[in-house]
Amino acid sequence: MPGSKVSWTPRVVCDQGPCTYDTEWRLSVSALSDAEFLNEVGSSFALVKGRDGAHVGTCTVDSRTEVRCAATGNGSVGTGDDLRPARELVLRAASSSCTATAEVFWFEVGGTVDAWPDDDTVTPTTGGRCEQT
Repeated sequence: MPGSKVSWTPRVVCDQGPCTYDTEWRLSVSALSDAEFLNEVGSSFALVKGRDGAHVGTCTVDSRTEVRCAATGNGSVGTGDDLRPARELVLRAASSSCTATAEVFWFEVGGTVDAWPDDDTVTPTTGGRCEQT
């Protein structure tokens, strides 16, 4: 719902494993429009494997609109497993219906080829009545 507070755990899912990662891979989560994160700016928490909770990196709330995560070593996850922040992100959704509220981007610093197919960008949108123009 527009303007509502949502607890959310973005995930980077491995469709066909093993999917490898190293210190050059980043998970960037951005609040869009007038949406904002309500987690404390400057706080940090672990980046973990979804299946077993193994600590693989760190996430930091850089601002009300940006959370960044980075792996602290090399590793891999298997098919169906994922990487995710260890804590839920608390997001106040955009105030308008049918508006992009957040963007999740998994990328390699300086890279041009994504080693994890179909997991580049995800953009959640607020619900409500959408007008076609």
